[in-house]
Amino acid sequence: MNPFSRFRSRYSFVRGNFLLMTITWILMFFAVPIPNTYAGKFYKDVLGADDFILSVISFAGSIALAFVQFPGGYLADKHGRRWLVYTMTFGVALSSVFFVFAPSWPFIVIGIMIQNFCLLYQPALFAIMLDSVSPENRGAGFTFQAVVTNLVGLPASIIAGYLILVFQFDLGMRIAYAIVTVAYFAAAFLRVKLKETLPSTAASSRPALLEALREYPKSVRESMKVWSKVPRAVFHLFVSNAVASSLLAGCNTYFVVYALEVLGIAKFQWAIVMAFMSLSAAIPAIGAGLRMDKAGRKRFLVLGYLCYLPAMTVFVSATFFIGYAFYILLGAFFFFGLGQVLTSSSYQSLLGDLTPREYRGKVVGCSQFFIYLSQALTQLLIGFLYSYIWKPLPFIMLAACAIPVALFVFLKVFESQTKEI
Repeated sequence: MNPFSRFRSRYSFVRGNFLLMTITWILMFFAVPIPNTYAGKFYKDVLGADDFILSVISFAGSIALAFVQFPGGYLADKHGRRWLVYTMTFGVALSSVFFVFAPSWPFIVIGIMIQNFCLLYQPALFAIMLDSVSPENRGAGFTFQAVVTNLVGLPASIIAGYLILVFQFDLGMRIAYAIVTVAYFAAAFLRVKLKETLPSTAASSRPALLEALREYPKSVRESMKVWSKVPRAVFHLFVSNAVASSLLAGCNTYFVVYALEVLGIAKFQWAIVMAFMSLSAAIPAIGAGLRMDKAGRKRFLVLGYLCYLPAMTVFVSATFFIGYAFYILLGAFFFFGLGQVLTSSSYQSLLGDLTPREYRGKVVGCSQFFIYLSQALTQLLIGFLYSYIWKPLPFIMLAACAIPVALFVFLKVFESQTKEI
């Protein structure tokens, strides 16, 4: 069998909803990283924010995201996944216009809160993805998706560097956000073609807006009860993800600011570092994904968390070797990118294996609520530590949590012999 035939056979599950969602994510993951390459610096230098305000912007976005997770999970399990995904994607596209025309940072706060409210569809999106991949292909499937979206984001930072070089920082960033708006609208139109995965007997008609608001207290109660209906390992998986992702979210806000202002690397050098991260992590991640379905997901989740230790250790060490900072960051973000791909694909696969289909929306919604709430509070803490205590401290905290979180997963998360469909 030739290599192409082997590849086609191994990834034969890339069809239907999974293929369509992958295409929409390719559009998004190509466009979104373009302005994200310099977002924090743009908020500071053009829109008037300071170091601490960056954490306030992130806090507002995470709070908005947290409070739509309960109804998002409840509506996904009661009224179906498809309609929620495509209608709210149009809302995300419309809200991205705020970023294009924002005259000051408070408009970014408004835009990000509206956008994250529309991410009400996240539990439905995650549920429809899990529903659309068979258990024996989940590891390869989610790793394939993570690697593909990582690779399509490869030119994003270079495009961002080109835009600010040719059009200057302000206009270049606004053009970048306009590209994101176009990509979101294209993804929304494609998602209309998704097929519903919740059985017709379980999905009722779409709720009206007022009905959805009235159902909010019920959605909270129903979502909180779901932990008694799923294996204990699902809860432990959620706890580990909440700790790690909260620190990751806080650190992500300040990577570009620290690299440009403290380490003194040039804007285009930062673009190269981001491109290198996307490319270098892809090859080992593909190998991990192919082995994940046979060797087990947990070991790759543990390995992913452990990658953050060398990543942040090397990143902070660049402070003492300013002249070589650019080359040191290449090594740091290789480990960081690899850690992100491994944890994302193995976490999603494990969650799908352990959670029955009819509870996936609620499990995702409930866990994401507490994760985003934790992220919001952690971002304020990290903003305070970065702005007023010691700038490297948030990155050291992420490095310090890597081993405890990995050990927690190793001891508390157990893979099921029978995987949920």
